[in-house]
Amino acid sequence: MKTFTLITFIPFLLLLATHRGEPLYIPKHKPSSAPIHSKISQEDGCANIHNKFKNAGTKEGLLFPFSDLKACYESFSFDNERRIDTIDTMKKIFNGFYVFTDQAKEQPSQGYNYESMDIISEFDKLSQKEYATDFEFTMDATNLVTKLKDPHTLFFPICYTRFIFTQKIIFYAKLENETHKVKVFKDGAEAENNDCEVEKIDGVAAIDVITEFARDKVFVSKDLGVRLNMALAALSLQQGTYQLHPRSAQYNLRTILPEKETTTYQLKCGENTKTITRNWEAAINNPDDLEKFTDANSYWENLCANPSSSQSKSLKKSGRSTKSNKPNKPKKPKAKSSNAFYNADPFGVNSEVLKELSPSVDVGKPVFETITAQFYMLENDVGVAVLASYDIGPDLSDTAITNSFRDLQTGFKTLADNGAKKLVLDMSNNEGGLIILAHFINLLLFPDASPSSPSNFRLTDIIKKAIEQAGDNNNSIFNFNGYLTVDEQNFNSASEFLESKFIENDLSPIRQFLSEQEPLPWKSSDMIILTNGLCGSSCSSTSLLFSELHKVQTVAVGGFPNTPLSFSSFAGGQVYLLDDPLKRGFDLQNDIGSLGLNDDPEFTKDLSTNVMVTFSIRRAFSVINNEEVLEYAFKPSTHHIFFDEKSIRDPSKLWPQASSLIKS
Repeated sequence: MKTFTLITFIPFLLLLATHRGEPLYIPKHKPSSAPIHSKISQEDGCANIHNKFKNAGTKEGLLFPFSDLKACYESFSFDNERRIDTIDTMKKIFNGFYVFTDQAKEQPSQGYNYESMDIISEFDKLSQKEYATDFEFTMDATNLVTKLKDPHTLFFPICYTRFIFTQKIIFYAKLENETHKVKVFKDGAEAENNDCEVEKIDGVAAIDVITEFARDKVFVSKDLGVRLNMALAALSLQQGTYQLHPRSAQYNLRTILPEKETTTYQLKCGENTKTITRNWEAAINNPDDLEKFTDANSYWENLCANPSSSQSKSLKKSGRSTKSNKPNKPKKPKAKSSNAFYNADPFGVNSEVLKELSPSVDVGKPVFETITAQFYMLENDVGVAVLASYDIGPDLSDTAITNSFRDLQTGFKTLADNGAKKLVLDMSNNEGGLIILAHFINLLLFPDASPSSPSNFRLTDIIKKAIEQAGDNNNSIFNFNGYLTVDEQNFNSASEFLESKFIENDLSPIRQFLSEQEPLPWKSSDMIILTNGLCGSSCSSTSLLFSELHKVQTVAVGGFPNTPLSFSSFAGGQVYLLDDPLKRGFDLQNDIGSLGLNDDPEFTKDLSTNVMVTFSIRRAFSVINNEEVLEYAFKPSTHHIFFDEKSIRDPSKLWPQASSLIKS
């Protein structure tokens, strides 16, 4: 039986890249000098944050002024050498490894809303802009990558994302008389504002402001309706409890420094209208970070610099510059002398902030629950499987994965044993995880069909070299033995693999496990998939396959009135890291290095700042139309419903609505 090789089963939430509580590796050598901006005032914003923390005597529950965060972030001067290195690295990723570089230039298909672009040319434009601070350039690079609306692909600066900005208020949208009304989901400062209508934001219609924000700033989907859903409040099942999803309410909970300090909201509460003004304040996402700095200098050294890069050790003060020097000749990588660990999910959001803005939810007692799912029985013989995630945690051993198979199979069997005739698959806010779990669910419910979508790499020169060099190297993502032909045969050679689409070589252990289980009773006509559009990565490997191949009905909730809404997002194919912060060995730098190609002129070098770079390295294709790239194919739901003031706070209210649409 084929073993579960980690390189084949990389979790999607390497996008959201580590599991909460795992250590984020930051290489440490001798401290580097912080590039303090020449215009910094005597008021050191980073020092002010430290002083407030020390005076409070606690790391918990602290909120820091917007002005201090802005001053701290803007402390560090722009350096043209860092820009040259960064742009060179990103261009090599998008030229050599990113699978959608060409498709990103094409106009969106009908139903999608995003800006097509030549990402290489856009990075070239950044080389000509004037900058005063490192923050300005880094935000331009961050925003440029997010314009792709591909959540597998990120330029995520650790330096400028350690805090979450909040105004202690979040919103939802309710459809009334065929028009959207923005309402207060929860106000942590003034509870009497809950469910008041938000008429205007800074004098502009609230729905217009939030729609513009979703269009420009949210990147979870190419569908603007899904992005609107995530700009607003959304609850998800997390560790057995429904609470605010960490990547929802993005209009009100911001990882990136807001453009200004205050916002004015005009509210209508009953027949009365009032105006409130809220300041942005910042909570640190990982309270232990407060121990890591005392001022701007130490903030840069411990949270911003990447000392594994020699360039970061010679940072200097710099004013505005558009100088386009040639990059320095590549230097041999220096050995890492010691490890420092950063004990937090780099994408995590302060748990106290989420808890304060989450409602109390009681959806009843499940008949069975697992790490990633819960199973419920409703009236009228309706079973509900809440598939919250395909991410099982840090233990990716054969035993852990087999236990996940067993738990999921038991959950569905429990529904069948309880007499469920209809099956609602609630996959809302499922950001993916292990592709093998998607394949398991696909085979569990449809054992006689192929569970996999075809995929391939973009065959650039360096990827061709990597595939040819990998041979039978089992530790490489480019090893053709990790894949099968679309009709589930082994590849005989790298040259055969180069000419083909392929699927993951993970089906034998699934089929062996299922051969010992009784089949489940449901047909495709007995099922419906419920999502808010955020069913991404390996989650979409289930929802899209069920819809396309098996004609399972889908219902999407939220979005815009009279506008079709996607039931899945970022089908991608596979996400990969430039440099895994956990140093587990499955990242591009380690992979290419193991193949002896790290000195290839087409390969990247270390970034000089501490940035997580992820990207789509494979693309998935439709099982019906094998030339249709799923990432760029608009797939609207069969049915479309909307939240109200009850269902937005209790997702179980949507289950009977979804089940009523099943016509078995």
